[in-house]
Amino acid sequence: MQPSTQGSLDTTAEYKVSLATVIPNHVDDVVSGPCSPSGASSIGAFLAAVRARVDARLREALDEYEAFTLEAAPDAVGILEAARDLTFRGGKRLRPALLAASVACIDPTAYPDAVADLGAALELLQTYLLVHDDWMDDDPVRRGAPSVHVALAKLYGDRHIGASAAILAGDLMGTLVHDLVARIELPTARRRGVLKAFCRMEHEVILGQCLDVTHSPDTDRVHHLKTGSYTVRGPLLLGLELAGGGESARRALDAYGTPLGVAFQLRDDVLGAFGTEAETGKPVGGDFREGKRTALVQHALAHLGEAGAKELTGLLGHRDASDRDVARARSLIEASGAREHVESRIRSLREQSIAALQTDVLRPEGRDLLASFAALMTERRV
Repeated sequence: MQPSTQGSLDTTAEYKVSLATVIPNHVDDVVSGPCSPSGASSIGAFLAAVRARVDARLREALDEYEAFTLEAAPDAVGILEAARDLTFRGGKRLRPALLAASVACIDPTAYPDAVADLGAALELLQTYLLVHDDWMDDDPVRRGAPSVHVALAKLYGDRHIGASAAILAGDLMGTLVHDLVARIELPTARRRGVLKAFCRMEHEVILGQCLDVTHSPDTDRVHHLKTGSYTVRGPLLLGLELAGGGESARRALDAYGTPLGVAFQLRDDVLGAFGTEAETGKPVGGDFREGKRTALVQHALAHLGEAGAKELTGLLGHRDASDRDVARARSLIEASGAREHVESRIRSLREQSIAALQTDVLRPEGRDLLASFAALMTERRV
């Protein structure tokens, strides 16, 4: 397979046309809010088009797996259906969009089918991780509906069987992830680079999850490995390998992606503490009830004073905590200055990311997209 030979890109309008096979240019704008040079309309159309392309590929792959499942073990199709439902129940498709933006930084015409396949693989990796994460955290809701282990417990009429089936549902998505990646048609050197980057990304997120569930106090390392790996840095490096970028481009994308990955997770922590269920799709106060030592909690414990820190500690880690207890924990964190501190850090990390884009080794249309994503991912409300 050879890359497309479409023309060079000098403007956002030309960019949409040139990437037509990956990013259709007829999609309406769907994202509003703060974005950088290209503006909300460009990033909105870009995200909508990535979603359309990736979702189509996801349906093809999941239909194929469902057909095989129905033939081989029709009684087990419930695990596939539950994972499929989660995959299409919301999700922002940010990871495939960052992958496509990274490709745009190097060679916007490079292997559009492989871009779509890798984007679909990233979304199924997200499904696999969410299924297992919700079971580990005993979260009953994800994206506004029952988590997969809860849905399967209802299907099979048994909590333990539901949990066991959910683990298998996640494993099945992991199998499909590797199937999609294995099918990608690229020149040997690029394919090897993509496979190596994907495996490293998956290795890092598993290590980060281990640190998270064992309550590591090193929150920056947790954020870097668990979230930054497959949400920002991984998609960027996959795009670099696919498009044939060099070492200078790798350094630029890593300098952009590393602080943004931490900022994204810090925004997640703020939303988990102060957001609403309508915004997050999860019950309010879940992080408090799980006893997570987020950056917010760690700052609060260090600045509340002995009495306040003791009270906050006593409110954390209780699955049956009342809404009043959650509200009190939020109040203590707010009073400690933790929210203001974390918001300031998010802004600083975003500025670091955008500053890293001031380089000629990345194409300008790709840089504009990444600058827009830096704002979108750190100022989001969902």
